[in-house]
Amino acid sequence: MALFRRRRPEAAVSGLEARPASVTSAHPERVVGWDGALPALDRSVTVLLVSRSDRYDALPSMVTAARLAFGPSADVRAVGYVADASPVGEQARGIPWVRSDPVDGIGSAINAGVAAGVGRVLLVVDSTVWVTDQDLQVLAQAGGDGVAQARIRMSDGSQRDGVRLLRPGSLPWSDDGSTSPGRSQADDREGFPLAVVPVFAADQPAVSVPGASLVPAPCLPDERMTLTSWTRAIADRDGRPVRAVWSLTRSTEAGRTVDAATVDAFSVWRDRAPDGDGAVAAGRPLPPWGARPVTPVARSRFDGDRLTWSVKIAAPAGPEGDGWGDVHFATELAGALERLGQQVRVDRREAHVRDDDATDDVTLVIRGLDRVPPNPASVNLLWVISHPDDVSDTELRSFDAAFAAGPVWAAGAAARAGVPVRTLLQATDSAVFHPGSRSDTTEDAGRVVFVGSTRGTARPVVSDAVALGADLRVHGPGWDEVVPAVMLGEPSLSRAEVATAYASARVVLNDHWPDMAAGGFVSNRVFDVLASGGIVVTDEVAGVGDVLDVPTLAVARSRDDLGALLDPARAWPSPAERRAVAAGIAAEHSFDARARVLLDAARAERARLRR
Repeated sequence: MALFRRRRPEAAVSGLEARPASVTSAHPERVVGWDGALPALDRSVTVLLVSRSDRYDALPSMVTAARLAFGPSADVRAVGYVADASPVGEQARGIPWVRSDPVDGIGSAINAGVAAGVGRVLLVVDSTVWVTDQDLQVLAQAGGDGVAQARIRMSDGSQRDGVRLLRPGSLPWSDDGSTSPGRSQADDREGFPLAVVPVFAADQPAVSVPGASLVPAPCLPDERMTLTSWTRAIADRDGRPVRAVWSLTRSTEAGRTVDAATVDAFSVWRDRAPDGDGAVAAGRPLPPWGARPVTPVARSRFDGDRLTWSVKIAAPAGPEGDGWGDVHFATELAGALERLGQQVRVDRREAHVRDDDATDDVTLVIRGLDRVPPNPASVNLLWVISHPDDVSDTELRSFDAAFAAGPVWAAGAAARAGVPVRTLLQATDSAVFHPGSRSDTTEDAGRVVFVGSTRGTARPVVSDAVALGADLRVHGPGWDEVVPAVMLGEPSLSRAEVATAYASARVVLNDHWPDMAAGGFVSNRVFDVLASGGIVVTDEVAGVGDVLDVPTLAVARSRDDLGALLDPARAWPSPAERRAVAAGIAAEHSFDARARVLLDAARAERARLRR
């Protein structure tokens, strides 16, 4: 590659942005791509100058530089774009504007700028990048050999040398040059490093690409991921590596906005090999989606059988969250993992992101009410156990492995999201719930029992039992004004007391949220009752007979069904048959069984990420 000595700027590049000249365009157009095949022009170079709508001041000198570099009739174009609600400045005369109004984001600006066709090499340079005619010549020459990004030095002295995929499936790392091969202090002193550095993709708006390999740019709110996704797609089509070349200065860099579409853009690389050994530290979550940037770290921990787990749940810290079912669920699962030799901590809502979570080998999100951002410093497992309607396809794609307690929902979600979603039913702790908990002397013995809160909404299985005049006893908070006083039990029970109630009752009632019933999410209460040797009558759940075909479980599809099932004269399986069912539940549906599945998945994903 021919090299040119750069002309030095006469003054330092200012870090101040241009003052806004007018209000933001109300509805800038999103330009998604182009119609038909992109025309190939008989031009060696097309120069596309893109500028945020309040930074037009630099464009006249950039147009001059382009015409000096490629001749007075050079193919030079300019497009303005709105980003971060930027005000719209007046378009200067003498600029070869493609459009009279700015478009929505830098991706739209690229698509609008190339729609008329391009030459053999396309140069895209933002108005925040300072360039001379020689800079443009060097960058254009590099674009003839594949995608190239100028190595960008920011006004604060930091470096941007393209991006590296340190951890597949998470935000690529903006390479600061500290580990780039071929770089020397002499290069930095001269201000134009000669080394050509291979990178995963470009993330700075000073790039050159082969015109024949061009694809539409994605329209994402995050500038870096727009450029990364776009240039990686071009490189995959072109079949040549992306390189960082030369050196330019940029006055300011766009802030980061990582939404669901941005997460989808980098999730497609989940199966690529990492650039390095995959050891990273994760930064704070980026708004609004919460994805976390990564930086490389040295791998120091021993890769043994004992992994450090962080189990994330939605319950708040302190007494307010102590009674949540998520807490019991996570505690019992943690115990099962510890029996397999694992080290486990349970993180409630306030600890979903911790300063020390780079030490976690596995992050397991027990998905209830809260969406939790994956921790790219660890393996990330998602287990959807409730509120499935709140779980998006993007969330599923952002985890290394996903499980769901509803087989019907899991199958549909996998088809929509395009990633496997394995069925992993809820479970019971057979050390707590077992037939030995039965007592014939409690007030629950021989009666119909329900354990749970009102949840602030109607629970038809309870109201129907009341209307039928069943010998009902209801435990839990909030029932005082809902059921007759004679049916009120205790406002709260310990886990051992719940087990006794389930084992001693004639029938235990159960119900589900509508979205869980439709998705086949069998409540863990069902498993607890069956493991206790009890009888459970539940509302209808999709596919329940396929996963739990036992004589101690019955489905009430109507009030009449419920009445027949609650009839004291109804015959249920013998104590021996109930103990046999309980033994089967303990063997197949315990937290110990679920922990083994999760541990196998964590080890498999850990190996995949480090291949």
